[in-house]
Amino acid sequence: MNRTVVSFDKVMEQFLAVSAIPRGSGNEAAVASYIENFAAERGYFCLRDEWNNVFCRRPAAPGYEDAVPVVLQGHTDMVCEANAGTAHDFTKDPIRVLVDGDIMHADGTTLGADNGVAVAIMLALLDEKKLAAPALECIFTTSEETGLDGMRNFDASVVTGRRMINMDSAGEGEATVACAGGVRTDLEKAISMEALPAGYTVLKIGISGLAGGHSGEDIHRGRLPAVVGMSRLLSAAAAVCDLRLAEIRGGTKDNAIARECTAVIAVSDKTAAEEAIETMRKTISARLVPEDMGCTVVLCEDEAAVCCTKEDTVTLLSLLQVLPLGVRSMSREIPDLVETSANLGVIRLGEGRLKMTLSSRSSVETELDRMQTILESCASLTGASFRHRNRYPGWAFRTGSRMQECYRETWKALYGTEAKIIGIHAGLECGLFMEKVPDMDIISIGPDIRNLHSPDETCTVSSFERLYKLVAEMLESLR
Repeated sequence: MNRTVVSFDKVMEQFLAVSAIPRGSGNEAAVASYIENFAAERGYFCLRDEWNNVFCRRPAAPGYEDAVPVVLQGHTDMVCEANAGTAHDFTKDPIRVLVDGDIMHADGTTLGADNGVAVAIMLALLDEKKLAAPALECIFTTSEETGLDGMRNFDASVVTGRRMINMDSAGEGEATVACAGGVRTDLEKAISMEALPAGYTVLKIGISGLAGGHSGEDIHRGRLPAVVGMSRLLSAAAAVCDLRLAEIRGGTKDNAIARECTAVIAVSDKTAAEEAIETMRKTISARLVPEDMGCTVVLCEDEAAVCCTKEDTVTLLSLLQVLPLGVRSMSREIPDLVETSANLGVIRLGEGRLKMTLSSRSSVETELDRMQTILESCASLTGASFRHRNRYPGWAFRTGSRMQECYRETWKALYGTEAKIIGIHAGLECGLFMEKVPDMDIISIGPDIRNLHSPDETCTVSSFERLYKLVAEMLESLR
């Protein structure tokens, strides 16, 4: 075992340095420059493309000159979410990293451990002069969180390694070796607006305090999407009086389960609507999972000059009820793995337009095709237009993998337990990379990160350190 790579200080130093650089998806130029300068200062071969992907190669250590290079990979961008009331400009402000005992989190925002841990580990390993390892080829990709665009446009012809460690997973003691493919779908519809009917009361409904989470990895946990909760409240009120929609605003990211949603409505009977909404609130509350117990529903009077016509209101409420959201099917091959799902991440209704963005996932390509067809049908039945974009392939399980074997052996030698090999219901860049380099042997690993894509995101420092040591030890054994 490699006993020379023992200091975790460099990893934390790099994590804090990267956290100080604004790096939301599409805003990775500054962090790309940081990595590029880092490589230049150490004399490493480095390429940066127009997508701000960075490829860096470190020569093999003495004794490893004949070993096949190992590829390390992660993405530089992060999901930018902040709690209501948190003043943070993700284009300018650094992430305020806090460490409470073994728990690392941010001050009211997403932490960015997804995937800052990979960036920090790669930089630390590139900087570790005593590292005994084959040549390292580090790939820092961009815009992973918004459609894997960096990897999609990465020129893999520069890569010579055929063994790869992706560090974009979030669970200790398990290596991901298969993942779901996915696609984003945008629905849009022109809405007829009219003057507020005489005698109607305008109400504003707000749902907040929900856990949210990753639309792939957390979709099976029973957490309530705020948009789904809002649709149930609105339908309950519409069942007891005439209701007209004026505005809806829910969710901020298509790959995140919406934590908050607000709606402005006009109702013909204020008392009946309020009672129906309160009854439905109690019904919903009785079914909440523990993570969602902070959920609150606020109802108050508001103002609006115009609202949707009755016909369009009925159409929109019906659409929200029939969209195929949540878990659709489970895998037949891997126990407890979601096979197909859909998430309504963002909805906006206002100024005569309805806009929705959904994220569909499946480990079966034909089922992903079917999800697209279902959403197309929903759009057609309601007069909405649709656009599918950023489709990416899944990553199929491979037998006889040297990387899987190395991972199991190294984990047990270091930590004394049996590691797991799993598949996940989330998109990883590994699927796209396998299309570019079909004979690449890949595993994806990571530390203990929880509540990804939300301001509640945490990472344990101890698991971060164990991941660093694990990767270093694996590199030593891959002669």
